[in-house]
Amino acid sequence: MRNFLNEPPNIDFLKIRKYAYIFSFVVVIGSIALMLTKGFNLGLDFTGGTSIQVKFKNPVNIGELRKLLTSVGLGDALIQEIGTEKVEYEIRVSVKKGSSTEILRKVKEALNEKFKDKYEIRKVEFIGSIVGEELRKASIYSIVAVLLAILIYVGYRFEPIFAVASVVPLFHDAIITMGVFSLLGMEVNLSVIAAILTVLGYSLNDTIIIFDRIRENIRLRGKRDLVKLINRSINENLSRTIITSGTTLFAVITLYLFGGESLKGFSFALLVGVIVGTYSSIYVAAPLIIELERILRGNRKVKTAET
Repeated sequence: MRNFLNEPPNIDFLKIRKYAYIFSFVVVIGSIALMLTKGFNLGLDFTGGTSIQVKFKNPVNIGELRKLLTSVGLGDALIQEIGTEKVEYEIRVSVKKGSSTEILRKVKEALNEKFKDKYEIRKVEFIGSIVGEELRKASIYSIVAVLLAILIYVGYRFEPIFAVASVVPLFHDAIITMGVFSLLGMEVNLSVIAAILTVLGYSLNDTIIIFDRIRENIRLRGKRDLVKLINRSINENLSRTIITSGTTLFAVITLYLFGGESLKGFSFALLVGVIVGTYSSIYVAAPLIIELERILRGNRKVKTAET
């Protein structure tokens, strides 16, 4: 362990970069195909639905409330506590579960089973699909805006080749994460979009640290043996990558297991995103520098490991 922390290993990551390209290409195409054919299980934020505000006479646990709603087929409803006294909650149910009248009837049926006259319905609202459509557009715009901002920043901070090599993996990470949600049929809501934006930031952070080391090594050694130089840079950051990704995964898994139903989608998106983002920093972002050097500066041949 001491040697690993003090002296970087000498793992040839780029030796399998062509296989990594093929793997990433297949998974990305598969994810896009799933999104186009199967689509997404869109949540209340995007489809519209019914919001019911309930106030109890005594404190009620969210888990207990969800168990009651599950008995009438509303176990996937979004339950949010209002205030801090655990006596008032907002129950939000997707329009896919039925009309407002039907949803209200089911909620009353579930609550009457245990609370009878110990609660009151304070407000019932219908959230239209127009609002959901606006949120859907805003989510897409926010992701595109983040990617463009990253492209400009990295291009200014480093150089255009590094900017492109940092943004492409972000599309890679976002598409694969959304593909997993489409495959599993998990609900996509605003918290999932927030998780994907968080993942983009996490993945970029890991990539930028590797790029910074690559830039330093280029200043010291030049670009004559770029493959070897990038391998060295990845190895020099490997201990940090393992520690950072490992601790992040531990926190996200804990959140997924014990964070409650309302955080399942958010924590699962983070879980997939951190794994994919760590992979893409090493096997997509860094190798792309080599390929872009070959394409844009072909007159100065990039030395490869094979030569």
